[in-house]
Amino acid sequence: MDHTPEVAVFDLDGTLVRGECGEWFLRWLTRRRPWRLALLLPALPVIASLRALPTVRTRRAALSGLCWFATVGSDDAELDRLAAAFAAGHAGTGSANPMRAGLERLREHLSRGDRVVIASGSGARVVRAVCAELGLDGVEIVATRERRLLGGLVVGERCLGEGKVLMLRAAGVPTPFDYAYSDSVADLPLLLAARRRFAISPSAPHLRRIMAGTDGDCLVLPWRTGR
Repeated sequence: MDHTPEVAVFDLDGTLVRGECGEWFLRWLTRRRPWRLALLLPALPVIASLRALPTVRTRRAALSGLCWFATVGSDDAELDRLAAAFAAGHAGTGSANPMRAGLERLREHLSRGDRVVIASGSGARVVRAVCAELGLDGVEIVATRERRLLGGLVVGERCLGEGKVLMLRAAGVPTPFDYAYSDSVADLPLLLAARRRFAISPSAPHLRRIMAGTDGDCLVLPWRTGR
């Protein structure tokens, strides 16, 4: 039977690979240069306060602060090289972070000829590096965009919440999608934009909010229980 190509959208962190590659990459960058850590320490209370506030703008400002301190003084070529090095440890051979069940499902979609898009709140540079390390050829990537400011990078456009759906549409991925996969209630707009919704090993609080937000129309997949 012929298969009509469909559209499957996957989150990355917690869905295909364990951990938060965006924040982990920024911390990894900061620890590599003691002088960056020295610059960051006085600003940490302000960043923590911004992050604790329940608005998209303040949390974006907090992430921008972390991003700037982690990247100031590095050009794009150096950051590309460092992202590849980070990805090799985070998702490469011998790492326990790749989630085998999720990657198998993604490759099933590709083998059927479906359009597969990874939509991530992490920065586009590290998302591309992690996907390359995972061997995810043939997927499209929509991720948080960064821009230059005073010698470092800050968040330009955040691929999170409703913004993730807007960025997908802007990238030519029309709604409704056929499939959406995510572990987080932050992606409730993404799940609601799909005909078939899958919550990946969500925590109990996230599961309650996802089920309430989708009227129970979401299937839970326990991908995080094994490699």
